[in-house]
Amino acid sequence: MNNNKVLKANFFGMMLLILYSVAPTLLLPILKYIKLPIEYNIVVIQVVLLLVPTIIYFSVTKYPIKNTLRLNKIGFKSALIIIIMGIIAQPIIMFLSLITQFIFPNRIGEFMSQLNSIPLIAQVMIIAATPAIFEEITVRGVILGGYEDVDIKKAAIMTGLFFAMLHRDGNQALYTFVLGFIFAYLVKITNSIFSSMICHFTINGISAMISFLSMRNFENKVAYSEGIKSIPYKELIFGTLFWLIIAIICIKIVMLLIRKLIKINNFEQINNANEYKNLKKIMNWPVYVSLVIYIITIIIEIKSIYK
Repeated sequence: MNNNKVLKANFFGMMLLILYSVAPTLLLPILKYIKLPIEYNIVVIQVVLLLVPTIIYFSVTKYPIKNTLRLNKIGFKSALIIIIMGIIAQPIIMFLSLITQFIFPNRIGEFMSQLNSIPLIAQVMIIAATPAIFEEITVRGVILGGYEDVDIKKAAIMTGLFFAMLHRDGNQALYTFVLGFIFAYLVKITNSIFSSMICHFTINGISAMISFLSMRNFENKVAYSEGIKSIPYKELIFGTLFWLIIAIICIKIVMLLIRKLIKINNFEQINNANEYKNLKKIMNWPVYVSLVIYIITIIIEIKSIYK
């Protein structure tokens, strides 16, 4: 097992987090100066902060791009199951987002409301296609590639953690971690990054369409952008319990679909005592630095909310 690959992957994740913490402060004034529409900021930022570092990473490490990113074909049955999984995952996301909104505001809802003036197809490209490509290449490609010989559960936990930290938003923390965990499983099982790209695109695409339809009505627009602040207390409690039940059911279905994918792709994960004993150390210094940066980011966010 190559401990160096894990260290490089974690270091790459740490550098992305540092870039996301610092670069927007420098980039946004430039984008504002050139009068680039706000809805396209996310595209430019992801290209600069995700694609460019990835190119540098491969230039320095000399790792094979195709093998590292798992640019392999995916079967039709697997793709269909993954699309269904992306649809089924929506209630899970809604519940986890609802839980975190008790502490953190719904910034995604606020951002989506700003995209109301552009066509739906443009929204889908910005919200679904761009992240599905660039975020998957970096997290499920480069970072997960460093965990090639690591137990699937540990690899999924670590990439889920980095995925959550890179979003730098308390409201998105829970569901991005869970999605990152699931996406890692999809890539490992199918041996193709296109599996997580398809699922990511499906999830974000559905969110974009829901937002677009909700914004057609002024009252819905206000409610969507404000999150749970617009919901009466009794309805909020009932809604939370309702989505909890639906989320539990959907988790069970997702687990069944993952088992189906394992069977279709003949995936085998050897989990014996010797392998666990000899597993490489994955909690190295870049992970600890990343956690410190993320915790500071969340503390600053909480202070700004409740000042």
